[in-house]
Amino acid sequence: MISFDLRIDRRGFSFDVSGQFDEGVTAVFGPSGAGKTTLLNCLAGSMRPDSGSIEIDGENVYSSADGIWVRPEKRRIGTVYQDGALFPHLSVRRNIDFGWKLVPAEQRRLDPLEIVELLGLSDLLERMPSELSGGERQRVAIARALAISPRLFLLDEPLASLDVARKGSILNYLKRVHDEFKIPMVYVSHSVTEVVSIASHAMLIRDGSVLGFDRPSALLLTAALDGSSVERFENILHGVVGESTDQLTTIEIDRISISTRHQNKNPGEKVVVSLGANQIILAPSEPNQLSARNVLKGRVKEIWSSNGKVFAEVDVGPEIIVELTESALNELGISVRSDVFLIFKSSSVDVFDA
Repeated sequence: MISFDLRIDRRGFSFDVSGQFDEGVTAVFGPSGAGKTTLLNCLAGSMRPDSGSIEIDGENVYSSADGIWVRPEKRRIGTVYQDGALFPHLSVRRNIDFGWKLVPAEQRRLDPLEIVELLGLSDLLERMPSELSGGERQRVAIARALAISPRLFLLDEPLASLDVARKGSILNYLKRVHDEFKIPMVYVSHSVTEVVSIASHAMLIRDGSVLGFDRPSALLLTAALDGSSVERFENILHGVVGESTDQLTTIEIDRISISTRHQNKNPGEKVVVSLGANQIILAPSEPNQLSARNVLKGRVKEIWSSNGKVFAEVDVGPEIIVELTESALNELGISVRSDVFLIFKSSSVDVFDA
């Protein structure tokens, strides 16, 4: 459990944030300049608040009232930033080993070899950072942060510079890291897609204040943080290639199969699938005689509306978010727990290597 109560007031910037994060993945979400990175820097110890307190696993690492300040290197907190920030003169292996060697033997809980295997880095150990792709650098940065056996894992916009395929791949690795090692994560982003994909809880910050703490999907209620509509939402799903014809390829995702344009991939290959929420039609009854190749039956779990847009989360096996208008929702008579059908073309589905 991580609890904090922090205040900063300097150079026209006011920051007054308090809350608690549990052992799950907590997203900190908000527009640029909201104070997301400030919160992470305070938790990590790279920024000292004007007043307040921070407690991690029952230990006070900062208390202005009691004069407590634990140095960053003593907090044992793993951090990953947007650019990965690897040591350019060290190989992948030596980057990962660097943090591990700094940790006293009695505090080492994670084996670097186990981390390397989990993150798929075994074939990259002798490469230099300059020889890596953006996604590979971020995986190495994650591995190096895990090597210190952190009791808290902080990620600050770690996918901002990556394309959809690499984002989907890294999100999948992060989920596996959390499931395997049970390390609490705080994930900073301004992307609704990333927040909904990875987090179990989310904190919304704007102008240095907390506006809410709720389920990640509920953040869609804030579709216009800056006065404009919400970003285009992409459902990011993980699956494996099934059968192919000359025109179509089947992708198996959880308990469903979807049709995509023909993919030059072998059956059983792992892939990342991207499907825009605004590319899906929602119907209250099963349609007939459609050109669309995908018709999936599901049940509405939640509905949120903002600025004339509606986002419905539908359980079809995996959970998929659909965008529609309020007028369409009312005309269709769809509500929470309604049985519905999702309809989308094979051309609406983008497929990337995992």
